[in-house]
Amino acid sequence: MITGLTGRKWILLEEKNKAPEDLIKKYGYVLAQLIYNRKELFDSNFDEDSIYPSLKKLLDPQLFKDLDTISFKLSELIKKKKKIAIYGDYDADGVTSTALLVNFFRDIGVDVRYYIPSRFHEGYGLNKRAIKKISEISDVLIVVDSGTNAHEELVYARKLGLQVFVLDHHEPSDPEWKSKDITILNPKLHPDINPLFKHLASVGIAFYLIIMLRRLLNLDIRLKPYLDIVAIGTVADVVPLSLINRIFVKKGTEELNKKQRPGIKALLESLSIKEVSTFEIGFNIAPRLNAAGRLDDAKKAVKLLITRKESTGKLLSSELEFLNRKRQKLTEHAFKETQIKLKKEKEINSIVVADENWHPGIVGIVAGRLVEKYKVPAVVLSVKNGKAIGSARSIPSVNIFEIMEKHSYLFDKFGGHSLAAGLTIPTKNIPKLKEVLFNSVQNLSTEESTPVIEIDMEVPLSYWTAEKVKHLEILEPFGEGNPYPCFMAKNLRISDFMTVGPANQHLKFWLQDRNKNAFSALWWNYGDKMKKLSVGMYINVVYTPKISNWNGKTTVDFILKDISVSDMR
Repeated sequence: MITGLTGRKWILLEEKNKAPEDLIKKYGYVLAQLIYNRKELFDSNFDEDSIYPSLKKLLDPQLFKDLDTISFKLSELIKKKKKIAIYGDYDADGVTSTALLVNFFRDIGVDVRYYIPSRFHEGYGLNKRAIKKISEISDVLIVVDSGTNAHEELVYARKLGLQVFVLDHHEPSDPEWKSKDITILNPKLHPDINPLFKHLASVGIAFYLIIMLRRLLNLDIRLKPYLDIVAIGTVADVVPLSLINRIFVKKGTEELNKKQRPGIKALLESLSIKEVSTFEIGFNIAPRLNAAGRLDDAKKAVKLLITRKESTGKLLSSELEFLNRKRQKLTEHAFKETQIKLKKEKEINSIVVADENWHPGIVGIVAGRLVEKYKVPAVVLSVKNGKAIGSARSIPSVNIFEIMEKHSYLFDKFGGHSLAAGLTIPTKNIPKLKEVLFNSVQNLSTEESTPVIEIDMEVPLSYWTAEKVKHLEILEPFGEGNPYPCFMAKNLRISDFMTVGPANQHLKFWLQDRNKNAFSALWWNYGDKMKKLSVGMYINVVYTPKISNWNGKTTVDFILKDISVSDMR
């Protein structure tokens, strides 16, 4: 088995899951193998209805447990002209869930308002002070993207006279908890529910709610236009793109490209995005929505998604762009400082780093970058006045949420799932957290702890044309659970290479295959591997092909994911 310079073992899926001949005849060798590698996304017949997402393939809302209960209760309250307040989280899923419901309720004439807590003054989830304010001006409280485990706060809201509903997808700490007149719509509370519902982000759960409300209220309103917001939240929250989410993202991206919302139109124009894809959502749109909650006020992101005025959309998109640039600078600075701290470590099987100067709004991004670089779980903490606010990111073999649950005595507050979590911890407990995480990873077998990169199949670089790369789009949307196709090419000679980027953090290659065909390739964020390579060396590469348009000329570029030195001389 090949091990790359990143330390990851290369797993060639083609060797384990060879596509059957009938699929190859139907779709061609490369596409058939890609489809077969993702067979859990499609039905057993691999028919076009399952490969091309269609709204008619959505699972019936009647199969979604508790949805009928919450929908009926809400519809009755709406008929009685009750005032509704949406309480959302400050990340992109919370923001889009809030904006989706606010837009829908306003469109059908419901008196609705919303509340997003401050990351810095209130922290994650519900708090009693905010609930008290809401109870003074509203009759109904709908909590989105949090609330499943906020039992005390939910009961408090009910005591104040609010009708309380929760739409959430986070792991329940006590699946058996129940309280009279508090309805929690969370598919993870039901072990026997269709797993596809468990893959929904909160914004997807909210969309299912409005499907049912339209039925119960007999509304003459199209729901497809709301999918633009659903697509953003689904991609941003990195949930698996299995059937329902694939449909939401595919159809939602089509709606995004219509640019019907003034705020979205302004944001796309400011970014010079002519055609939205899942890449644009994940790397351009979502970070700007998240930047509001990370550094300032997440309500700005909600306002962008609900505004009906072009002038307001332009102003808000400009503000989000400013915040995102600031976020990028703070992130880069903090990430560099983590590298200095980690140089002192003898062994890095996990990472826990803390600093008083790191902005709490960027610790999650830094943790994600550390996981990407070191392939180990990482916790990054912002320290102030004896408390640390932080984010944890993990690798598939280490369930970070389970570890935190097992050692809950260390934390003032925590929540999340297997790969990502947020936490608040007394600074005195940070050394113990470091020890706990180190021991948890140390106890894994070598096989479990070794990071891997899954490669769809071996395809030479010379195979690709712009038309063939374009053909891969039939598998879109790409994202969690449906990764962008990844290939291997062997025995390529390095003709030349150099570092590029403001900090020389990337590597640009000029490569030749055995037939003297020439190719250029980029390896992002691995400039530090330059000393392990040399001109004339033969390498194997893991890559994805990408269409590039420059000066009216269309070419195929190759983005490298990993490199190994070839035995060929």
